[in-house]
Amino acid sequence: MYRPKQDREQEQPTNRPKQSQFIRGALPMLTVVFWVAAAIFVVMIALYAFTQSMGVWLSWMTGTSLLVVTVTSGAIAWVEFSSNPEEDAERGEWTNKMLFYALVFAITFFVAFLYWAGLFFAR
Repeated sequence: MYRPKQDREQEQPTNRPKQSQFIRGALPMLTVVFWVAAAIFVVMIALYAFTQSMGVWLSWMTGTSLLVVTVTSGAIAWVEFSSNPEEDAERGEWTNKMLFYALVFAITFFVAFLYWAGLFFAR
């Protein structure tokens, strides 16, 4: 169990700029767009599993929803990392939101890259 030293001097608070009002206002909207796009992506994958045919419309819809999930998860992860700098963490740990959105961004970034490359070269 971690116990801080009792005789440690109190650390001075860091003077970091406050997040802009735009970022605070955009974060809930980004989160809603992320979850809607993720749900659409799952529905598109399930639709392909049931129909066993990947039409042009379904491929573009799947790719677009995957791209929206990638962009929004990256933006949310960036906001989370900028609002919780590493210097303020006690032992450098990430918050749950940081970990979740960073992992989603990393996974969907590579999957989207391969998916869009496949769509491009399939022509």
